[in-house]
Amino acid sequence: MGREFWLRKAALLDRIALDEVDTYAPEVAAPAVETAEEAAGRLADFDHTHYTTRGPIKPLLNPPGRSYRPYVRQEYLAWLTAHTDS
Repeated sequence: MGREFWLRKAALLDRIALDEVDTYAPEVAAPAVETAEEAAGRLADFDHTHYTTRGPIKPLLNPPGRSYRPYVRQEYLAWLTAHTDS
């Protein structure tokens, strides 16, 4: 799978998790948040391995326990901007 797949998947799962957190109790939203965190980590790992990051937050520089979801949002915005400008 390529970067666009991992980026779009992570962004979608992040949005689902955000909606779950806003709608349901924490214990109900927890699986969606965990899934979004896993997908964000996969994107960060892909970008670190392939040097494909676009924004100021760099992958795998965060200390353990920090979320990569802001990284996903940054990268998705950069990707979306690049694809709407053309």
